[in-house]
Amino acid sequence: MWRIVSLKSLLCLVIVVVGLVVLIMSRSSNPSLGASNNNFKSLDFTAPESQEDVEMHYYSNNRYTNNKQDKRAIEFEQNPKDQIGDYPFEENENDFDPLSAPGEDLPPKKSKTVINNHSNKGGRAILDDITCDVNHGKYSIPCKKSEDSDEVYVPFSFIRKYYEVFGTMSEQNSDTFMWFHSPPVKIYRQKKAYDPKGVFAFFDNYNVEVRDRVKCISGSTGVPVSTQWDVNGYFYPIQIAQFGLSHYSKHVTEKPPVRVMLENGQDVRGMWELDNEAQILRTVPDPDNPSNQVVVIKAGKDVQGIGNDALESGLVRLSLETVQHHLLLLSISMRSTKKISKLKISDKKESSGINVTITVKVRYDTQEFYLHYVTDDFYIKVQNNHIFHGLGSGSQGHWQHIIRDIGVDIQKGITLTLSGTGTGGSKKKSQKMTKSKLIIDYLSISNINSYDAPLLIDNLTLSSTEHLSQFFQAVDWFVENQDSHGGWPIPVSRKFNKISNFYPTLRPGWYSAMGQGHGLSLLSRAYAVTQNPKYSDACEKALRTIFDHTGLNNLGVRASFLDQYTWYEEYPTIPSSFVLNGFMYALLGLYDVQKLQIPSSSEKSLKLYNDGLQSLIKMLPLYDTGDGTFYDLRHFTVPGIAPNLARLDYHVTHINQLLIFASIHENPIFLTTAERWIRYIEGERAPHN
Repeated sequence: MWRIVSLKSLLCLVIVVVGLVVLIMSRSSNPSLGASNNNFKSLDFTAPESQEDVEMHYYSNNRYTNNKQDKRAIEFEQNPKDQIGDYPFEENENDFDPLSAPGEDLPPKKSKTVINNHSNKGGRAILDDITCDVNHGKYSIPCKKSEDSDEVYVPFSFIRKYYEVFGTMSEQNSDTFMWFHSPPVKIYRQKKAYDPKGVFAFFDNYNVEVRDRVKCISGSTGVPVSTQWDVNGYFYPIQIAQFGLSHYSKHVTEKPPVRVMLENGQDVRGMWELDNEAQILRTVPDPDNPSNQVVVIKAGKDVQGIGNDALESGLVRLSLETVQHHLLLLSISMRSTKKISKLKISDKKESSGINVTITVKVRYDTQEFYLHYVTDDFYIKVQNNHIFHGLGSGSQGHWQHIIRDIGVDIQKGITLTLSGTGTGGSKKKSQKMTKSKLIIDYLSISNINSYDAPLLIDNLTLSSTEHLSQFFQAVDWFVENQDSHGGWPIPVSRKFNKISNFYPTLRPGWYSAMGQGHGLSLLSRAYAVTQNPKYSDACEKALRTIFDHTGLNNLGVRASFLDQYTWYEEYPTIPSSFVLNGFMYALLGLYDVQKLQIPSSSEKSLKLYNDGLQSLIKMLPLYDTGDGTFYDLRHFTVPGIAPNLARLDYHVTHINQLLIFASIHENPIFLTTAERWIRYIEGERAPHN
C-alpha cells in the first residue's frame, strides 16, 4: 500500500482533491446529468469579497483566448461598498496564466499520486500524470488520470480561466472547495419604490474618493480629480456627480455626524501653542458678518522661506491627541488677505501662491505623516513622509470653507509615492491603510511671509462625517462649471481600444448623457433640500438642447435605433454605440427632475423620460446574451464587429438598475429580466434548441 511520505506527495494529493471537486461540480452543473440549477440558490450575494476571490482574472470579449492583451482583472476596492463605475482594471503580473500558448508549457514530470477512493470503501486509487491537449493543441496542460477508470482530473487553475469561474477553499470546512460562477456580488433589491428625495440608486454603498482612478480630492473645489483618461488629472463630471450623490445618499441613511468644535472665536477657544515668531492677536468681527467673532493669526516678523522642519511645527499649534480617533474629517473656514510671495516647499524649487499652510501630523502604527494644506494651485505632491495638497490661490479676500478627509488624503499621498510619480517614489503596490489606526497628533498653521497680511480662521472642527457639505461641494461645482449649452463637457479625449477602432476619438468638449443625467439627479436633490432657484435654473438649462441634439458637431447626446427608438448616448459616437448602463442613468436623472417637480423643467423631462423608457422596454432583450449581457450594441451598428460583452461589474450594474425601474413601473419586463440576469450569475444559462 502506498504511503504519503514527502511534501511532494502531499502537494499532489491536494491537486487531486481539487480535481475531484471540479469533476463533481461540473457533473452537478450539467443538465444532461440530471443536476438542477437550484443548487445555486443558496449563494449569498451580500457576503464580503475575499481578497483571493476578487483579484482573479477573467476574459471579457473572448472567453477562449490566450492573448495577454485581452486579460482583465476583476478588481474590487478594499471597501466592498464601492464596486462600480467606469474605471480600468489592472493586470496582475504575478498571476500565473494557465492559458499558455502551444509550446510554452513545460513537459510534466511523470509521477504517480495515491488518493483515497471513496467509491471503493476506503480503498486507494492511483493517478498517473498525463498531458491534456485542449482543442487540438491550442493549450497543453498537465492533468491526472486514474489507473482504474477513465476519469481525468484537470487543474482548477486552468478551469477558472477557461470558463470564467471562481473558487477557494472553505474557511469553515477545510475539506470543502467552494466553487462559484462569479465572486460574491451585491444585488440591491428595492424595499420600496425608488424615491428621488432619498438614496440615489445604490450609491450609499459607494466611496468614490478611494477609487484608484481618483488622484485626490481637489483642495480648491472639494471634488475628485480623475486620472481615468489623463494621468495628470482633470475634473470628470460623471465622477464628481457620483461623489456628490454618494455623500447625499449616506446623509440620508447614516446617523448624524459626531463633531468636536476646536475653535470658533467665541464660546470655544483652542489652547494654541505659539512659536516665537508668531502671535494670535485677538478675536475680531467677521468682515462679512460683524456679529460673528473670528480668530486672527499673524506672523511676528517677515519670514523669507520655510523648510519641512518649520512646517512640522508651524507658527501656531493645537494639540489633538485627546480628540476621539475616529474623527478624521477636518473642517475649517479660512480667509487670507493678500498674495505676498512664493512658498518654498523643498530645497529644489518654489511653488507660486499665497503663503498659508495648515499642517496635520498623523501617526499610523510606527509611521509618521505630515499633511500640508497649501494655498497653491497644484493638486498633490509628495516628499518623503510630507504630503502636500493644494488649496488653490484664488480665494484671497474671501472665506474658503475647507473640508478634508485625513485618511483619504494620506492614502492618496502614499499611493502617489509608491506609483513612482511622487518625489523619491518607486513603483510598488500601494499600502492600504485602516482608518481606525490613524491618530492625529496636532494641527498647526503657518502664515509665512505675512507680517502685514494676517490670517482669519473660524469654525475649526473635527467630525466623523460631513456628507451634506461634501454633497453641496459637488453641487456647486456643477453650477459653476455648466457651459452656455447647459452641459458639462468632458475636458479630455476618449480613445477607444483597438477592437473599437471604427469609432473616431471623441475630442475634448464632448457631452455624455450619463454625465447630464447624473447632473440632473444631483441638482434636483439640491433644489428639493434648499428651494434655491439657482439649482432649478441649472436643471432647466441642462434640458434645453443637449438631449435634443445628436452627438459630435451637433453638440448633443441623442441617437435613434433603427430610426425608431430614442436613445441618450453615454458616448456620442458615430455610428452610435447604445451603451446600456449610461442610458439608464440618464433616464434616472430625467425621472428625478419630473418627479420632484423642478420649476420650468418637469414637463420636458417627462417627455424625454417617456420616450427613453419606451426604447428601454423594446430594446432590453437585445442586451441578453443567454448567459450575461452586452455592454453596448456595437455589433448591431457596425457590420462584422464582434459583440462587446459586459464585464461582471457592469452586468451587476444592469441588474441593479433594472430593479430600480421595476420598483417604479408595473411593466413586468424589468423584474423578469433582472431575475433572469441574476440567475446567469449563479451559473444558469438560457436553454438551447
